[in-house]
Amino acid sequence: MIVVEEGGSPLVLCLPHTGTDVPAVIGKRLNATGRLQTDLSWRLEDVLRLSSDLNATIIRSTISRYVIDLDRDLETPLSASEDPKTALCPVTTLDGKRIYLDGEEPGATEVEQRVLLFARPFEKAVQQQVSRLSRMHRKVIVIDCQSMRSHIKGVTDKGLPVISVGSAEGTACDPDLLNLIVGSFKSQQGYTVGVDELVKGGHLTRTYGRPERGLHALSLLIAQRAYLRHESPPFEPDKSRVQRLGNLLEDTFSRAIDWARMENSQSFQPSAAQEQEATVTPPTEDEAANDTHGPAGERPGQPPTMLQVAE
Repeated sequence: MIVVEEGGSPLVLCLPHTGTDVPAVIGKRLNATGRLQTDLSWRLEDVLRLSSDLNATIIRSTISRYVIDLDRDLETPLSASEDPKTALCPVTTLDGKRIYLDGEEPGATEVEQRVLLFARPFEKAVQQQVSRLSRMHRKVIVIDCQSMRSHIKGVTDKGLPVISVGSAEGTACDPDLLNLIVGSFKSQQGYTVGVDELVKGGHLTRTYGRPERGLHALSLLIAQRAYLRHESPPFEPDKSRVQRLGNLLEDTFSRAIDWARMENSQSFQPSAAQEQEATVTPPTEDEAANDTHGPAGERPGQPPTMLQVAE
């Protein structure tokens, strides 16, 4: 199921990896490692319980990334399933451990079914919300929010910064917005920040990062030590860390919204051509090939509307 909290500000938060649901027909084929689901963005939706004053739109899926990774190009070939950095329906953890019982990995037909049932509805929901807000604002900001364990062999050997920001090497958003967000995190004591290093920007960032159209996208990866007591099952949140991180994110997102509103404050009536341009299309084949992401009208005071979209 896709859950949409519909707001009116120019900020869209996408949470592609917070879902934990695994259909029974798939779950019974997972081995012990797969059932642990250690590569999810555990409890991140709790951190992002933001103030209604932000009036942000939040889009998330309840389905696990072990079923299908919603931050991947849906045309990714089955041959990529062995590489967790590119897999649409992964068969290993991020550190290369098998997650299925022997011989139970999904084939091409099953992957197509998962795309239809789980990925297309998420893709459609994001497209609809971005297009809706693009008709209301000159600038719209899309942030792909994820979290990951701080230490994963072969992935974060050099250490995972508390905050990693990806901007497709500066092409997915205005440099002023990138500097604003990075600076907000760097000003915090104890918060290390990486920019376009481990995280360069995933499929969502590369799809919706169209600054020339007024669409600005970023990937935001948070090390789970920033808000969890332990980065292992049951992934228990630390209340004080959650509060500190939540306050920081709220302040950062508020600054980003203010940045977008500087131009949005002018009366904005899109032309027919602008309305058509607001419809976001998938990236070209060349853009998709460059997807290097790893582990992965203002209505002040009006609360977001909760929509639930069935698969």
